[in-house]
Amino acid sequence: MSETKSTIIIDAPLSQVAEAIASVGTYPSWSSSMKAVKLLEGDAIKPTKVEMSLVSGALRDEATLTFDWSNFPASLTFTLESADLLTAMDGKQELKSIGNETEVSYSLTVALSMPVPDMMRQKAEKAVVDQTLKELKAQLEN
Repeated sequence: MSETKSTIIIDAPLSQVAEAIASVGTYPSWSSSMKAVKLLEGDAIKPTKVEMSLVSGALRDEATLTFDWSNFPASLTFTLESADLLTAMDGKQELKSIGNETEVSYSLTVALSMPVPDMMRQKAEKAVVDQTLKELKAQLEN
């Protein structure tokens, strides 16, 4: 498995970007790849375990993710606990303040239970990462 990573600059202070990223329950309101989020453990501000309904192209899955907030707001990591189609999904969002803007880097590694050529999986990962960053930027800059 290889990691896919992208970076974007958001015209908002780090505190505002961190607040949007920490509000996992609101992701479906701005992220087209997440249709529903259900808090399983932790609190609404920093959930430690959530169930998400994910959509990426033809792939639809119900995934349970665990979040590690120990380095937040510098970074937030998540790991797949269980899913129907995914066998692995590890992600990391890193935030860096650059004046009144924030640099956000998002890395993602995914594995599926069905055979999918690496090139297709990597293309889908790249699309999800880039789309998520663009939608986060649009949410914060509008």
